[in-house]
Amino acid sequence: MRGWIKVGLAALLAMVSSIVLAGFSGTATVTSDYDYRGISQTDSHPALQGSVLFNTDIGFYASAWGSSLDWGSGSDANVEIDYFAGFTREFGDSGLSWDLGVLAYTYPGLSSANFIEYYGGLVYGGFNIKASYSDDFAGVGEGGWYINGGYTWKSEGGFSAFVYGGYSFGNAFDANTGPAIGFPEYWNYGVGVGYTADHLYVEFKGVGTDQKDPYKVSSGVFANDFRALITVTMSF
Repeated sequence: MRGWIKVGLAALLAMVSSIVLAGFSGTATVTSDYDYRGISQTDSHPALQGSVLFNTDIGFYASAWGSSLDWGSGSDANVEIDYFAGFTREFGDSGLSWDLGVLAYTYPGLSSANFIEYYGGLVYGGFNIKASYSDDFAGVGEGGWYINGGYTWKSEGGFSAFVYGGYSFGNAFDANTGPAIGFPEYWNYGVGVGYTADHLYVEFKGVGTDQKDPYKVSSGVFANDFRALITVTMSF
């Protein structure tokens, strides 16, 4: 019995030590357009964003992220605040890492749009793939999936380049019953370059979707056609 108690105390001490060694970090961002899976969330206008992240050595993390929002004059939502938490670990010394978590999207002023999303992903080198699911996507009462992946190349001089793509589908996007979300399932994409210098990161990218008329929106509220974005982020 005493042996089990010692093992338990050792495990508890290791967990407490990891938490004590954990760190907080954060970001402050200005972007020319808040893009969410290929769709503008700020009426094709600039957005202010910020985040606070809590990391531990045992792989647990938690964060809060916020952004200004503009869904048009008919919406009361002007801010989005997201909360997420999860675990990430490496498979031994393989270089392959897994990540599992839950994300809560909240929209003060329009709580009916709030929803929870669960996600799981893998990362190997510059490659990543991830699956996300919500049984009440965007608060429309129907389920939605998002599968995405990409690759990021980084140089020792601070330059980087990336490409990614994703696919949104599920009952919330079912065109046969009239998509509850307002548009059918679709692909989104992004390609860009970035530069990091100390705590400053500057990014330029092109984003868009494969939506066709009558769901294609070239500019303004929920624009989903090809657009060029520039983003500046300070980390601390």
